[in-house]
Formats: sequence, structure tokens, C-alpha cells
Amino acid sequence: MKFQPDRLKLSGGSAASPLNTASLHDQLTARLRQMVLEGELRPGSPLPEKMLCETFGVSRTPLREGFKVLASEGLILLRPHRTPVVAPVDVAEVAAAFDVLVALDRLAGLRAAAAATAADVERLEVMHAELVAHHYAGARPEYFRQNQDIHREITRLAGNAVLDGLWSGLSAKIYRARAQANLDPGRWDASLAEHERFTALFVAGRAEAFAEALAEHTVLTSAAVVAGLKDIAQA
Repeated sequence: MKFQPDRLKLSGGSAASPLNTASLHDQLTARLRQMVLEGELRPGSPLPEKMLCETFGVSRTPLREGFKVLASEGLILLRPHRTPVVAPVDVAEVAAAFDVLVALDRLAGLRAAAAATAADVERLEVMHAELVAHHYAGARPEYFRQNQDIHREITRLAGNAVLDGLWSGLSAKIYRARAQANLDPGRWDASLAEHERFTALFVAGRAEAFAEALAEHTVLTSAAVVAGLKDIAQA
């Protein structure tokens, strides 16, 4: 695949500044991972080594090591004697991951709400207020990150390390698909309304109702994301 500059969009704020020499490999891998997960590097985009080395101010050795890590995570494809590319999103895999995540969210919600302290409730309220602010500011990347942080916090509050590990692994698969497909303004508004509802139930201490509302939100998100991915594939 011949490299086309307009297909590799690097934001000036996140990618243009050279990386520090300390933990260079980890920094570079994390930066590239974020760009893939948040859709800055879209599926099918080529990853030319020379350009990326110049952009980040690194040699090819840490870049190639970072590529290996991201390839092991299924985020990029390494091709012998050819430029690596960002891996495509597998719609069937995303749908399957969401099916399992619904059950995990229901369990996490039930346990988190039952165990939450007053400080936990206050923290989630603050996080929700920040989510609302990002929505009304039209700050979509910030909204996605805050959304993810809220769901991660709920799972953490469940206090189950196995649940947390399973949720984190599935969530990573889904996050990139959400950034790519969940672009409909109507769905964005609906998603925020769902967050309003389950947050209110969490604050009220209604554990079972909160768990069901959280799971229902994941079901609706799944439907929207899968439909969006199918639309992209057919375009």
C-alpha cells in the first residue's frame, strides 16, 4: 500500500512533540496505542517508519519494538517487507465482546452500588458532571475518555480483580470501535441521558436498578456501535 499523507493524521497536540528519552519505548507505545484506540490512526492507515521516527524524534529501534507490542494487542498488522498498517475492526468480534460486557457491567454495577461509600458516590457524581460538561462543549475525544473512566471506576468499585481484568480486556477491544462508529449526535444525546439515569440510581443507592440500567446502557451502546461499523463497511 503506497503511503498517502492525508490518511495518516497526526494531531499537533498529541503527536508532534518529541518524546523524552526516559522510558522511550513505553512512551512511544502508549502514544501510538492511544492514537489507534481513539481513531486518530484509522483502520487501514499505513504506519511509515521514517515519517513516524521524524514525528516523534526517535530511532527505528523503539518504534519497531512498539509495533511488536501493538501487533500482539491486535491493533496493528505487521507485514513482511511492507509498511505496517492499523488493523481493521472486526464487527463480529466487537459484537461478541459487547455481549459479554453486558453481563460484566450488570455484575459490576450490582457489587459497586452495594459497596459504595459516600466518598465513592461523590466521586462518581463529580466524574459525571465533567462528562456532561464535555458533551455540551462538543469535546468528543474528552467525552469518550471520561465515559471510559466512569465505567472503569464503577468496575473498580466492584472490588473483584478477576472481573476487573476481564472488563479491561474487553473494553480495550470495544473502545476503538466506539471512537470510530459512535458519531451520531442523536445517539450521543441518548447516551448522556442513560448516564444521567444510572448515575441517579447509583446516588440513590438502588443497587439492582442501577445494575440493570448500566447493563441496558451497554446493550444500547452495542447496537449503535455495531450498526455504525456496518454502515462504514458498506460505504
